[in-house]
Amino acid sequence: MSVDKYEMSLSGVIGDPIAHSKSPLIQNFWIKKNKLEGYYIPIRVTKGEIKKKIKCLKELGFKGLNVTVPHKIDAFYLADKVTIEAKNVGAANTLYFEDDLIIGDNTDTFGFKNSILRNFPFYNFKKEKVLIYGAGGAARAVLSVFVNEKTAEIRLINRSKERALALKEEFSDSISLFEWKNNIAALDGVTTVVNTTSLGNLGNEPFPHTLKGVKRNAVGIDLVYNPLETSFMKKAKKEHINCINGLDMLVYQAMPGFKRWFKKKPVYSKELRELLEHSLLRR
Repeated sequence: MSVDKYEMSLSGVIGDPIAHSKSPLIQNFWIKKNKLEGYYIPIRVTKGEIKKKIKCLKELGFKGLNVTVPHKIDAFYLADKVTIEAKNVGAANTLYFEDDLIIGDNTDTFGFKNSILRNFPFYNFKKEKVLIYGAGGAARAVLSVFVNEKTAEIRLINRSKERALALKEEFSDSISLFEWKNNIAALDGVTTVVNTTSLGNLGNEPFPHTLKGVKRNAVGIDLVYNPLETSFMKKAKKEHINCINGLDMLVYQAMPGFKRWFKKKPVYSKELRELLEHSLLRR
């Protein structure tokens, strides 16, 4: 019997690994707050299984899915249609199952932009000189935001010059590239600095570079949020950089999916933020 005969909405998150994901905590918090009949379920899906599993979940009546590592690129190409946001990034982190179609979206751009505006309401994208660390999937979303907002200057520094060059060719010829060893030169006069790498994440190596050279009272964003105060944030503090972690981005990127699946507008709240922080400290 198909679950769509019941007044219940099902959605979830797929990835491998998946146990660490905070998406179920966020989505089920909003389900409970809105007194909805629905469930949001974490599902481990290995690299070769994504096409089969998505088809199965769609047939079971799921409204859609969030998509995390390592499936964002595959999800993009499996979608029947993609949003402009997904097209700009070249990856999908959210899928909507509607009218027998799979629609691929990328809400990381929404999440990143709104995390900045929440914490720095007078932030002017057009006037910033930005340095981005990393050239992976997260960097794509961050680059997409700054390029679309016509940011004054965008710099990119990465261990692999080839990957950085590929992003420059894809996103904008105006992006300035710096080699990993030329960190000091890359930082000179920067007003926004963003870490999109996993450096500093729990269990990983700490962020290795100094942030000396960034303008005083500049903006810093570390997409890492576990631990809550990252090694990048500690270095930013020494240089009088106003720095946030990636927790707000995590909450904001979850909003479009929830709204589309459950037909309710989710709210950012202090209660949710504290719940997430507590879950990270309880380890």
